[in-house]
Amino acid sequence: MSILVLDIGTTSMRGILYENNGEKIALSRRENHLVFLGDSLIEEDPREFENNTLSIIRELTLTYPKELISAVAITAQRSSVIPVDESGQPLLPAIMWQDTRNSEICRQLAVYDPQLFQLTGARVSTVFSGSKMTWVRRNQPEIYRNVHKFLNIPEYVCYGMTGEFVSDRTYASRTGLMDLRSGSWHPELLNLYEVEKEKLCRLIEPGETAGFVTEEYAEKSGLRAGIPVLHCGGDQQCAAVGHGIVTEGDVSVTMGTGGFIAAACDSLPEVLSDRMIWNRSAIAGSYILEANVLSCGAALEWCARELYGMDVIDYSVLEAELNKENFVSSCLVVPYFSGRGAPDWDPSARAVFANVSTATRRSELFKSTMESIFMEIASHLNDFEKEVPVNRIFCGGGMTASPALNQLQADVYGRPVYCTDDPEATALGCLAVALKGLGEYQSVSEARAHLHGDEKLKEYLPDHEKTRQYEEKRKQMDALYQSIRKGSAL
Repeated sequence: MSILVLDIGTTSMRGILYENNGEKIALSRRENHLVFLGDSLIEEDPREFENNTLSIIRELTLTYPKELISAVAITAQRSSVIPVDESGQPLLPAIMWQDTRNSEICRQLAVYDPQLFQLTGARVSTVFSGSKMTWVRRNQPEIYRNVHKFLNIPEYVCYGMTGEFVSDRTYASRTGLMDLRSGSWHPELLNLYEVEKEKLCRLIEPGETAGFVTEEYAEKSGLRAGIPVLHCGGDQQCAAVGHGIVTEGDVSVTMGTGGFIAAACDSLPEVLSDRMIWNRSAIAGSYILEANVLSCGAALEWCARELYGMDVIDYSVLEAELNKENFVSSCLVVPYFSGRGAPDWDPSARAVFANVSTATRRSELFKSTMESIFMEIASHLNDFEKEVPVNRIFCGGGMTASPALNQLQADVYGRPVYCTDDPEATALGCLAVALKGLGEYQSVSEARAHLHGDEKLKEYLPDHEKTRQYEEKRKQMDALYQSIRKGSAL
């Protein structure tokens, strides 16, 4: 059995052919192109996702017998919106998850946050897709009347393959329209957001078959008609599985442009804490706790460019700079280069450097910036620990190329940190979910263990004296942010 995993991101997408033992056979990649229209309007041509998918599949099936491809598994970014008509044709460009044209609608809905949070697991946010649908209804009523379905990107790609309008509950839990506990569209939420249930997809669990490749799509793509297409969960949910976050006690920190923190949760408490986001997991019937920092790799790139004049990050230089500062610096940074992320959304927040003197070296500025990001993540981990155990932390993303940054994380978090150099955590998580769904394994945990049987993790143990110092520094960072926020409010 060979499975084609489609991993659809914001700026690129990949198709990876895997054997069912996790061996990678082939990979094909294409770029996606965001369109920035000003005033925080960010769109993308939906047909680019369609054409890139076809191009990827054609390339792979030219070099690998299509008869050996048994299924297609999809994971993707979660909260963009494509309104389509009854034939699946886009009525508007994709409104991307970063687009904030819905900010005024979210401001109006925020008065319902306490009730909405207990139903959906999240506060109102411009990121989530429900209010983007509301925006279409209020601002383009003629378009809204012709909308047959509001799709996100994986739903759009899946429809092109199967002719079925189907989504899984990981994506639905990012709309603001689904009851988190029941896993169904909630009538009161639909009424509040002014969206009819008929305009939304049928919901399934991640790992279930959404449909089968049609004859028409088989002819266009080179795939065999009739093979199953599976929704396997959103990209962050699959990344968590790929990192080994399948049982309570383990947490993943994925460091891309932003930083994403996820913990497994077997069941929901009666009252949900609003110090995190609660979402459906890629493991059917389970949940994940989520939080994020909006600038992670982006802050590293800023330091490399502005402090060191690098066009491309040279980790060997940055590693040496970090190792110069073998102590907790007195320089203090508030790390909100792109605003503050979940759960305390503050898009207007910006980075602040404090306690800087003429004796401050750029290596201190650099290390203090990285410290501040990890201290923000540590705050989220402390919040998680009030709900689930936090025993081990698995780290992935580009920043794990630096052993000094990995050690810094362990020192800040006060917990062991485990890193892998495998760049395909999201795709492998998707594969594990698909293999369980196809009956190859009894559980996602079993599938993941087989796929990562020879995985070698690098362990970083914390210096607990530094952890104590970072805990004090984190309190200073939070106090500085609150004082600035209070001053701006005045």
